[in-house]
Amino acid sequence: MDIMKIIDQAKDICLNPAGTIKKLKDKKVTKNDIIIYLAVVGFPTFLGVLIGYGVLLGGTGFFGWGFGLAILQYILSIGGVIVFGYVFNALAPSFKTKSNLMQAVKLVSYAATPWLLLGIVYIWPPAGAIVFLGGLYGLYILYLGIPILMGTPKDQHLVYLIVGIIAYFVIMVIIWWIIGAIWASFVWHSYYGPYSGPHWWYP
Repeated sequence: MDIMKIIDQAKDICLNPAGTIKKLKDKKVTKNDIIIYLAVVGFPTFLGVLIGYGVLLGGTGFFGWGFGLAILQYILSIGGVIVFGYVFNALAPSFKTKSNLMQAVKLVSYAATPWLLLGIVYIWPPAGAIVFLGGLYGLYILYLGIPILMGTPKDQHLVYLIVGIIAYFVIMVIIWWIIGAIWASFVWHSYYGPYSGPHWWYP
């Protein structure tokens, strides 16, 4: 995949989600294509965490840990999206929808686009909550894409979305718990002593 094409596609998904998803409905993609797409749109999150937590908060002595945290969040965020795609596809028959793994993974990858792009704001850790807005917009994209990519009957759109949101929330809680546990065990303890609970500036 061409990186510039991926960037243009991500921009189109954010600015015109319904129209773009319709254009991409019949586009044939492989799992590798999806991984590459997520790797590109997820790079701002990696960069934001690396700079915000590795440089601004900790200085150069903390850079190595910041790099580790950035890599960890980068990989787990991408992995979480892919896992959600599998779960979303598995839920399909419950909502009068035919299972189609690649369409489901495509859809959740497009829905994750604004969330992953907004990860750049981690450059200034206190602004990390803004990423939540990207997640909300992503849920809107998911809602728009359900009838287009999954062919779900109209009366099932909303309930499919709600159950999907619950599944997504559970997946992301698990991912953030893993990141937080590793952070507390290896980073926070090494630099600041025993971990005393979550901090408002953590991504």
